[in-house]
Amino acid sequence: MQAGDRVGDRYELTYPIGRGGMGQVWAGYDERLDRPVAIKFLRQAEVPEEQRATAVKRFRREARATARLDHPGVPTVHDLGAYGHDLYLVMQLVPGAVLADHIAENERLGIGEATSIAGQICAVLTAAHAARLVHRDLKPQNLMITLDGVVKVLDFGVAALLDPAEVSRLTATGSTLGSPAYIAPEQAAGRPVGPAADLYALGCILFEMLTGRTPYEATNAPDMLRQHLYSPAPIITEHRPEVPEDLAHLVFCLLAKDPADRPTSAAAVRQLLAPFADHNDILVVGAPGPPRAMSRTIRAVPAPRGRGGLAALRARARELVEGERYAQAVDVLEQALRTVDGDGGPCDEQVLALRLDLADLYLLAGDFRQAYYSFTALAGDLAGIDGQQELVKHCRDQALVCWQELGETGMLGRCVQLASGTRRPVD
Repeated sequence: MQAGDRVGDRYELTYPIGRGGMGQVWAGYDERLDRPVAIKFLRQAEVPEEQRATAVKRFRREARATARLDHPGVPTVHDLGAYGHDLYLVMQLVPGAVLADHIAENERLGIGEATSIAGQICAVLTAAHAARLVHRDLKPQNLMITLDGVVKVLDFGVAALLDPAEVSRLTATGSTLGSPAYIAPEQAAGRPVGPAADLYALGCILFEMLTGRTPYEATNAPDMLRQHLYSPAPIITEHRPEVPEDLAHLVFCLLAKDPADRPTSAAAVRQLLAPFADHNDILVVGAPGPPRAMSRTIRAVPAPRGRGGLAALRARARELVEGERYAQAVDVLEQALRTVDGDGGPCDEQVLALRLDLADLYLLAGDFRQAYYSFTALAGDLAGIDGQQELVKHCRDQALVCWQELGETGMLGRCVQLASGTRRPVD
């Protein structure tokens, strides 16, 4: 399996994202619908023969479990199929940071940020539990933070269906699913699990976000499971004294050994988290946001460095545009902009040309909100450069076109002032 391979006669593999014991995840491109996708493969040849049937059932279960959840915090499932002897699952590609990496980079998160992230996880769990699904493997490695600040919950591969008529035991008696550092005591003991098991895992994740360490630490999985089963719940203020008392109590309750002692639901936890959350960090889906190219770079895509590499990327983008593969061309130009970010500043001549190409391409690809912000930012930067008045007017005109395409007609009267440069639209 390599870059350029075609799957299902429509998906082109672009670069590998990750690899596990039984398969791989690739970034890809859907040629029919002009969009980037993530393609998860189950490599049956890499699964021991006695586990193969179980792995296939679990893989198909993930597809069904994820597809039945209609929530912005869950990646959209597009397709399921076979590729030779392998199975593949096509999903929404989620560019962003894995929460585990975000915690590692920052050592620990601010109280407002951590509770905002936890609140978004609760929103997903509320939807999952309402659909009678328990995730059973929540951990920072299965959580993504997108460039817009949305938390996405990944990997429902070990989700338990709460409907007894649908439950299928996919493991041998006595075996344990889940990750040792975040597993609920009842799950560690092999007992039936319900929504409270996900809340326990959320408590472990919240503890780690606030302190930079997991609630329990051990050198091997059996010792870790024993701690979850028998060790007292840790007191978070002993590791971070400034955590508010009510928040510390909530974390303590989430880590209760008995599921009955934990909060009653994910929705209740979300309410309890709300007073501590930094609501400026929570995305309102559909609201305007800053240009992706100007956002903090989260997922670094390997790219050639220097101006020679930039020329190669721009040439590749032109080839993709000629083939009407606009979404993929956007990815290439965004990648090109990252390679020169900081080399000459936003008004460097070559950077400006690249930013203009990218704004035009957003418009061509139908990403009007992104195009609007890109043209607006360009107009502001170009206004301070002599001899660029015509290009400034072009950018302002294009920004107005984008605003109209977004259907923001109520703001149009004030937006018209953008054409003269006297006023920027109010969001």
